[in-house]
Amino acid sequence: MMKWVSLSSLAITISLFTPALGGHGLIGYGQWWYDPKCCYACRGVITSAPLDCPDGSMGGMDMEMDMTMASPTAPCISENVAFLTTLAFCINSTCQEDHVPTWKIEKYWADQSTGDPSIPPRWTYGATLANITQAPTRIWTSGEVLNYTALLSSSDYESQKSFDNLFDWEERIQSTYVIVIITVGVGTPLLMYLLGRLPYMTGVTDSLKPYLLYPSTIGTYVIRPLPRLSGNAPTMGQGLYIGMFVALNIILSSVSYRKFDQSDPWGFTPSGEIMAYVGYRTGHIAFALLPLTVLFSSRNNILLWLTDWPYSTFLVLHRWVARVCALQAVVHSITLLCAYIPSGIYYTDVHKPYWIWGIVATLCLVLLLLQSVLWFRNKSYEIFLVSHILLSVFAIAGCWYHIMYWKGFTGIYEYWLYAVSAVWFFDRLIRVLRVCKNGIREATIEEIGPDIVRVDIKGLRWISEPGHHVYAYFPKLNPFRPWENHPFSIIHTAMLHSQHHQLLDRNGRNGIENRHNSDMKELEDGVSEPATSNPSEPSPSPSVADAYSGTTMYIKKHAGMTKYLRSHRSLPVLLDGPYRGNANKEILKCDRVLLIGGGIGITGLLAWTDRHFNVKLAWSMKMATEPLMKDLGTALGKVADKVVLVGERLDVNALLAQEVSSGWKRVGVVVCGPGGLCDDVRESVVSFGRREKTVFELEVDAFSW
Repeated sequence: MMKWVSLSSLAITISLFTPALGGHGLIGYGQWWYDPKCCYACRGVITSAPLDCPDGSMGGMDMEMDMTMASPTAPCISENVAFLTTLAFCINSTCQEDHVPTWKIEKYWADQSTGDPSIPPRWTYGATLANITQAPTRIWTSGEVLNYTALLSSSDYESQKSFDNLFDWEERIQSTYVIVIITVGVGTPLLMYLLGRLPYMTGVTDSLKPYLLYPSTIGTYVIRPLPRLSGNAPTMGQGLYIGMFVALNIILSSVSYRKFDQSDPWGFTPSGEIMAYVGYRTGHIAFALLPLTVLFSSRNNILLWLTDWPYSTFLVLHRWVARVCALQAVVHSITLLCAYIPSGIYYTDVHKPYWIWGIVATLCLVLLLLQSVLWFRNKSYEIFLVSHILLSVFAIAGCWYHIMYWKGFTGIYEYWLYAVSAVWFFDRLIRVLRVCKNGIREATIEEIGPDIVRVDIKGLRWISEPGHHVYAYFPKLNPFRPWENHPFSIIHTAMLHSQHHQLLDRNGRNGIENRHNSDMKELEDGVSEPATSNPSEPSPSPSVADAYSGTTMYIKKHAGMTKYLRSHRSLPVLLDGPYRGNANKEILKCDRVLLIGGGIGITGLLAWTDRHFNVKLAWSMKMATEPLMKDLGTALGKVADKVVLVGERLDVNALLAQEVSSGWKRVGVVVCGPGGLCDDVRESVVSFGRREKTVFELEVDAFSW
């Protein structure tokens, strides 16, 4: 059902690409700015004509495309007989040659003849024609007061019509490029996923992964932040998408412009005219990128369901698409400013509401980028999250009022805002439904070390799928921020309870390689004796049975919400999930699975141990994490082949070399832990994958989002 709802949330965006009835859709794909052209050309000739207004003043229309919602001369035009009869006579004379139906002319007359749809003309189109007692013979010249029914020069009419045709051509090119950008943005993940499923593609993708997918674009930085917290480097695969998307935006924002071969009707200088076209195109692209930006950040992203791309990849793409969106908005503002100032439009429009709200939207997008830098996110993620949402709301509101005060309902730009709202609300709706489905649960909290707490939630019978996580809300923990939530790896509680487990020394089949043998005795003393199979013994108590039907999270205490958990023994908890992190199908197809964990990252690996027939676990931890090892004794005891180090680092190269020397043809490597460990494993997989015949399948389950 969720797939159908998600598809419906994108239907608004898709509808923009198809012809629509009633003048809705992208320009050239459902509607035109100037339709019917004969009507717009006639009015364009006399747009700036001085008029004798009822109050004795004279007024001329704004130059810029008649796009001001409430023209100051609209009340004058609605009652000005000379203007109305001149316009009606021109329309009647020219639209007959274009075979324009009368209903379309009447619609244009009612909506556009005064320049303000809310102020209708005193007469209908038919009534105005009836009030022309004789055909006009005098040709109106530019600058002359229009106080009689006039003929319009054929050269002026043809010039205006040529300009309208040129502008509609520019807008159609703009619409086409917008379609290309959004189609490539959404379609690339789908295309890459489908290409990987084609016959004979497995060998090709296996050979490309160590070169084009796994490596980092900057040294070995991926999960680790770049120096001075300047950001995170994308992988080579992510970088290819980013580079392609950025280049596509630059190219399609820079090509296919034509200048009008006569004097520009809006008063732009020759260079200003091209700048204006660039401004209109980049503004439209910025609008179109808003839904894509929000889609990539959504937990309930339809592309997550349709492809095997991980959520962490979409978060990286979300940041880069957002940067391109903000850059397009800035270029939109700068180019139109440079076009408006020489023409004089700037000085008349700078105080208008549409201009002010456009500046608000652009500033909010720029502020979103500034407050999204890694340094700020690390300092206070909760403040970042709240301010991020608020700035996003103001940006969308600014875009909405920018359009409404500029043109009113266009049948174009509002749909991008509908789409971004639909994607955002769909994601939140599914989150709420997931939380409601899981219900209000009671979490039992136990401190198992100075830095780690164990959270048991009874009654949740989730299938223990590898790579899955859940977002946990503890509303009572901070009543002033009940919405605060964080992702945690989950373990089926039954994995932590067994009637049969035993941890032997490092020389046995189940050996744990431990550099601190003095601590091994303490660990063994805490292991329960094997249970007998005497049928006369009583069954487990209900409390023990309940423990097998729950879910467990291990949480490392940080500076935010999690540091307050240690002072509670039980809390109500709301759970949003579970969500898939990385796809596990390709890993499970491997001959051998090597699990590499660091510290509390072991919790993201345990679910793999009983999903594959040939698993090796390598886990290193600090001394402070030893209580976690004891708590996981049962689960670790079930893993036949494992290496556990306390106070030492894993030799990742040695681990991979051992798998290669063992002769495995295809090895799946799953790493979960600190950024340094994840990047070391990635570097080793790339190195071995390039020089060895063994094929490595890598999945990084990092907890540094």
